Amino acid sequence: MAGGKREMLTEFNRGNIMNAAKILFETRGVAGTTMDDIAKKADYSKSTIYIYFKSKDEIYHRILLESMVLLRDRLMAAVRAGAGFEENYFSICRELTGFQREYPLYFNSISDEISVDEEDFERYPVLRDIYNVGEEINGVLSALLIKGMEGGGLRAGLKPVPTILTMWASLCGVIKMAGQKEKYLKKLQINKREYLDDSFRMLLNSLKAGD
Repeated sequence: MAGGKREMLTEFNRGNIMNAAKILFETRGVAGTTMDDIAKKADYSKSTIYIYFKSKDEIYHRILLESMVLLRDRLMAAVRAGAGFEENYFSICRELTGFQREYPLYFNSISDEISVDEEDFERYPVLRDIYNVGEEINGVLSALLIKGMEGGGLRAGLKPVPTILTMWASLCGVIKMAGQKEKYLKKLQINKREYLDDSFRMLLNSLKAGD
């Protein structure tokens, strides 16, 4: 019982620290936030923060992992077994768009470089967890790609890994730009939603089988 209460207290304190850090990261940026800031926001001493986290980077990576797990689960839920390839594809596009709107800081981070170094994984196990969840997200896209090729919606012979990386880069890039350039799109009298839909369709058409 004592061990269970201690574990609950640990999770409670870790959660408070991460929640405080989230607010600061989203308002000040990661670089503009210090461990002192996090301690003050969470109402803990700085020495207490270090009991639960080795560094600011570890806090950030824990939050990033949490957001990636959420994205993975959303993408998995978007790919319904009974739906056609195109329906699933656009469902994934909508989930990515919604995720960027809700978590812009972490959306940008998931397309950044993630360590694949075993030494880093040994020193910082959270990096291995982030890598593994990233591979699971790639698996969702890979299954969708195979479904499209097997159903004849996509041209045969697409190489899964480079195609997935291109899809990921293209979708994330378009969504990120639409968010950053929303005022510019309005100035050009371009509806953001229509712009995104057209861009998603353009990418899809580039992968389709020829007539």
